[in-house]
Amino acid sequence: MAVISPHMVFSNWIVVWFILYYFKLISFSPKFAITIGLLENIIKIILMLLWGKSIKSTILFIIIVIIIKILPFYYLRNESYNLKDIYFTFGLFLVYNIWLYINNQNLINNSKMVYNSLINGKNETPAMNLLSKIEKYLQIY
Repeated sequence: MAVISPHMVFSNWIVVWFILYYFKLISFSPKFAITIGLLENIIKIILMLLWGKSIKSTILFIIIVIIIKILPFYYLRNESYNLKDIYFTFGLFLVYNIWLYINNQNLINNSKMVYNSLINGKNETPAMNLLSKIEKYLQIY
């Protein structure tokens, strides 16, 4: 099983952005990006449930969504959406797409890899792979 590199998953870019924002190292709020990502993740969870995929993988994914999307969104709940933050989100997404191109990847193929990993319970995304390893480790004890 080949794990998708962390820098190839846009959610990881948003997590880094949130951390930089949290520690006031950047002034652009990631709330808009987190909102869009959360909506996308909710759709993935619904598809995982509808298509009867592994409950274990679905639960692991929900845990990840809580940690990297819901908790940051809750922290940012009182902030309003600003145009400069929305522009920054699109700018970062453009840079991400350029990064994919530099790494001989594109958004469609990359999205398919992430989607197929989640829907088929392969745990090939970095966070899913990590949680899967932790879960296996805990089963030993």
